[in-house]
This record gives sequence, C-alpha cells and structure tokens, in this order.
Amino acid sequence: MANLKVATWNLYQFAEPGTYWYERDERNDYETDQWEAKKAWIRNMLAELDADVVGFQEIFSVDAFRTFMAEEGYPHIATVAEPARDDDDTDVFIGPITGIASRHPFASEPAALEFPSELSDRTILEDSATFRRAITRCEIDTPQLGPVVVYACHFKSQGAFIDSDVIAEEPDWKSRFREHFKTSAIKDSDQLFRRTADAAGTYLAVLAELEADNGKPIIVVGDMNDKPSSPTLRILTQNQELTNIAGRRRSAIEEASDRAWYYHWRLFDAHGLANGQQSGPRPVTHPGGWNYPPETLDYILVSNALNRDNPQRIASVTRLDVYSDHLEDLDRLLTSDHAPVMVTITPKAEEASS
Repeated sequence: MANLKVATWNLYQFAEPGTYWYERDERNDYETDQWEAKKAWIRNMLAELDADVVGFQEIFSVDAFRTFMAEEGYPHIATVAEPARDDDDTDVFIGPITGIASRHPFASEPAALEFPSELSDRTILEDSATFRRAITRCEIDTPQLGPVVVYACHFKSQGAFIDSDVIAEEPDWKSRFREHFKTSAIKDSDQLFRRTADAAGTYLAVLAELEADNGKPIIVVGDMNDKPSSPTLRILTQNQELTNIAGRRRSAIEEASDRAWYYHWRLFDAHGLANGQQSGPRPVTHPGGWNYPPETLDYILVSNALNRDNPQRIASVTRLDVYSDHLEDLDRLLTSDHAPVMVTITPKAEEASS
C-alpha cells in the first residue's frame, strides 16, 4: 500500500451491443460474444495493472462502464459529460467521453474543467471555444499521499477525414488532387488548433490550481494524440530552455528559491522522471496506421510535488510501465489500439526502499 499507482487507458470504443460508434455500420458495433471477449480482456488487464486510479478515454456506454468498473473493484467512478449521439439515430454515438475510476474515495465532487476565457481573450480562438472532449477532474483522497488531483484528458485526434465521394465529384484528376490537398490542409490546421488549445487550456487549469496551492500533487493522464516532441507536449510541460526571464538569465538570479519557480509552475513527463528511464527509445503506445509508424500518444504528467529532483517533494515517480503486447495482434476491436500506461509513485519517506 506504500506506493500509489495511476494509469491512463484508451479503451477503444467502449460501446455495448445494440449501439454503434460514428455510423450505423456492422463494422462499428459489437456482437454479444465480441463484447464479452473485450470485457474479459479489460478485466485481465485491470488485474495486471492493479492500479489505484485509472483515467479512461473512449467511453460511450456510460452506465455499462460504471457497472463494470464497480464490479472490478473501483467503487468511485467519475464521468462528467454525456457522449454525443447522432440526432437522427440515437443508437449511434458520435463523441466519446473521458472518465476516472478509483479504489479510493473522492475528496470533492468530480467536475469537468472549464475552458479558460483567457485563451479566447488573448488568441484567435472564438469566445465559444471549449475542450474538444470534456476533461474529467477528480481530487482523490489516497491513503498513500493524501489528496491528489487527477485530470483525465483526450485531446483532438490527428488524421483528417476526407470524404472520397465528395472528391470524386470533381471533373478530373487535376481538380481531385487539388481539392484533396486543400481539404487536408484546412482540416489538419483545424485539428492542430483544437489539439493545442486543449493542451493550453489544461495547462492553464493546472497553473490556477498551483496558484492556490503550489505544493499540490497533480497528475494529468491521457491520450494527447501527439508526439513527445510536439507543440502539444511542449505547451503542457513548458519544457523549453529558458535563457531569459524578465531580462535576466535564470542562472544569474541571486536567490535559489527564486530560481526554483522555473520548476514549480511546470508539469513533468513521468517517462523522464522514472528511475532508469530517462534515455533510450520511447515506448510505443499506439501501433500507427497504414501511412504512419507506431508512435507514443499516451502520457502521464505530474506536478513538481512528485518530481524526484524537488527537495520539497512529497513523493516521486519511481517507475513507468507500458502494457503494449496486445498491439502486435492489432485486434483492436477485442482489445484496444492504445497501450495502457501506468506510473508508480513512491512517498518520499519510502523512496530509499523502492
């Protein structure tokens, strides 16, 4: 019980039989035997993870999800939105939600993050801008660390859908190529705007929490739908080399306590904090597709309170595990097209024995 284990997991279309995802198509639903096989795989993976808290993505059937997780030993479940449905066919889901399942009770009522108005005020975003998918926030009363804040995120995806039938209506191949590329450019830019806005909105929410309590342990988990070197992750972690702050080199700031604010306002990628995992190839969490390679899309980020380099930390990330064996089978219907990622967090008093 000394360690706290927190995971993130994109379930891939958790939609019970009789419902569909995105369109009414026999490829987009589960037969009863398939559904039972998928739940059995999830059950086995939950047992292997043995996590205290799990942040989930791609939940469609909310009641079935809540019932299933309670049966598997997670009595505290947060879902803060309803999945979107097709207005003309309510058995078809068109937008999944995030959720959090915990073995430990919530210290306060779970809620959806509010999109910060400052982003709309100071960027080209419209006043109506919001998170692409609601971000679930929970404060969990853990026996290991006391209250811990967890966000479960699912940022806007990559890979713009282009309707081939519309392109085929163009009169010749010259115009078809032109319209395909034009549509791709417009849709890719829209997705990039939305994904980076998701990241900025999440980071500003973290800043607001740290402003109220700079030592608060915050864990942000999710499918960020972008690479470790992407602007999305840079916005979340602010892992830039800061050579000038208010006209001064950081190293020239006299007081060490003042220089330390460089760390206090940031989130840290757990992969870089875990013992022995600072170098080497990054574990793959998504198998890629026919035109792009396997990649890392799923992350766990932590505040400075859980940074092993912080002398005032309350705990530190001591291990990160990626459960990706199933990706080799590529049977995403019965498993998932994402690998669960889990961190082990050890209280400071227990670190020497970890």
